[in-house]
Amino acid sequence: MITKAITISLIITAIHQSMKDGMIFEKLRTAAANLLDKARVPILKKPLFECLICMGGIWTLAIYPALYGLDWEIIPTMLATIGLNTLIAYLTEREP
Repeated sequence: MITKAITISLIITAIHQSMKDGMIFEKLRTAAANLLDKARVPILKKPLFECLICMGGIWTLAIYPALYGLDWEIIPTMLATIGLNTLIAYLTEREP
């Protein structure tokens, strides 16, 4: 389970980092943010691309079945992924 959580956490971190300003998917993030604002559901921005910790839950539900199929381990893997993302967010987003 830990190996799965680490793999998923790193994938989510890559998605999150690649959508930051100046990165390859910045325009995708901007377009999605505008679309969500226009649809009046800006709350979805955090779990989809703005908050690394929030992304852990939603993205695990998408990535886990694609990589490993559905089984009972998805819930503890999701929680472990959120925990790992919390550590990664602390390490990558704090001031030096």
